[in-house]
Order: sequence, then structure tokens, then C-alpha cells
Amino acid sequence: MVDTVKEGLWKYSFHKGHIQSWDLQLPWLAMGYRFSWQTYLSFFSPYFLLFGHEPDLLTSIRQDATTIINMDDLDVWIQACEQQATLFQHVMPMAMENLAITQY
Repeated sequence: MVDTVKEGLWKYSFHKGHIQSWDLQLPWLAMGYRFSWQTYLSFFSPYFLLFGHEPDLLTSIRQDATTIINMDDLDVWIQACEQQATLFQHVMPMAMENLAITQY
């Protein structure tokens, strides 16, 4: 996990010149890691193994999130991270607001 986070920070933050905001990328990297199928987990995601099902995502998000991409290509990796970060920056506040409402 540590190597994955370090590589993700390098690819996204340092390569794109976002060194000052590297810490803001940690939640998005963690979410991407938790939702991704891991070969060492028999192609299950950590999220699936914890909750027993894949995350419930909107159809448009699910299509983007399940597309297989070549993460060895640095430009593709950066584009995927930027797309996911933008998406989750939009979606997460709504999800957190709904979570706060249900917990009240």
C-alpha cells in the first residue's frame, strides 16, 4: 500500500507540479486503491472484502470506474487520476451530506 501511495503521489503531484497540494490527493488515492481489484487479493477489491459487495456507484461513474486502463502509461495514469479526483470532489460532498443526514 505504501509503495502504491508513493508512486501515485509521484505520478500525480510531483510530475504535474502540484507539490504543495500533495496531501489533498491522499484521500483520492486511498479511495482508488480501495475500489480497485487487487491481483494479490484474487482480483477482489479491499472494499468488496470489507463490505461484501462492490461500491454502489451511479451508472455514469461505474462506467468510468470499471474501464480498464494501462496504468503503466504515465500520461494515461495522470489523466485517470485527474478525472477521478474531479469526479469525487463533486460527488463526495453530496455523499457526506447524505451520510450526516442519515446519522442524525
